[in-house]
Amino acid sequence: MKPPLVSLFIGLPAMVQAGCFGSGEPLFHCTLNGGTKTLDICLQGEVALYRFGPAQGTAELLLARSVTGVAMTPWNGIGRHLWEELTFHNGSHDYLVSYSVDRLATGDAPVTEGRVIVAEGDSEVADLACDEGSVTEADFYPLFEAKLAAGELWCPETQSWGAACN
Repeated sequence: MKPPLVSLFIGLPAMVQAGCFGSGEPLFHCTLNGGTKTLDICLQGEVALYRFGPAQGTAELLLARSVTGVAMTPWNGIGRHLWEELTFHNGSHDYLVSYSVDRLATGDAPVTEGRVIVAEGDSEVADLACDEGSVTEADFYPLFEAKLAAGELWCPETQSWGAACN
């Protein structure tokens, strides 16, 4: 197993601005706390990035992980809601990011909801819902493809990633 590439960037203003840091591919974006914070998940090649903090200025938390170091549960294709989740590990803390879309909702466009749950061990530290209507990116499939390209296989029977499905 490869170790995480980078745990936390602090004091690198060019790298910690909002969005996907130049050439990165956006996977998730929303605002939280009435628009005072943003959450961005991006993919840059074989590296997944998690950015949380003010929309402008230095991030409060920036994690960079190899795609094989990010836990991901893809949508199983069943049910009214299309949903996916991923987890960035950082020491004793986990940052679980998820989104959900009601596929049967009526109206012009379905509403996408998102959230981040922060856990320390088995204890939930925070559960932050994205501001209503603020999820403008929500697609973890590029991460799924990057994990496959890195040699991981998704095993639907066990709901887990591995080198092979048994």
